[in-house]
Amino acid sequence: MVTLFLTKTLLKIIIMALDLTKKLDKIFHERTRLGVMSILMASHDEISFSELAKKLELTRGNLSVHLKVLEDSGYIKSRKEFVNRKPHTTYYVTETGKKAFEEYLKLLEQIIKNANL
Repeated sequence: MVTLFLTKTLLKIIIMALDLTKKLDKIFHERTRLGVMSILMASHDEISFSELAKKLELTRGNLSVHLKVLEDSGYIKSRKEFVNRKPHTTYYVTETGKKAFEEYLKLLEQIIKNANL
């Protein structure tokens, strides 16, 4: 009887977790984009392309693809300028990006809490 109760409870927890994972934003649910958003959110400021590439240990081509996905989604914006006649691009999180990323983190917390029941 106890085993059946535990099995049903565990099954409910698993179903609840699976339902929550369906709500996760797939744009953030990728290692590189998660890293970019984490760095930008933690910095509370703009970060240069070169600094992001260095911190994430990515090639410029790989990073640019992921930045474009985030930018096309409206989660980040870029600022392009010339410094000492050289192009300098920085990135920052938009208000939409902040809200979406915070919601993503809340869902992850919920999934973890439910798994610990």
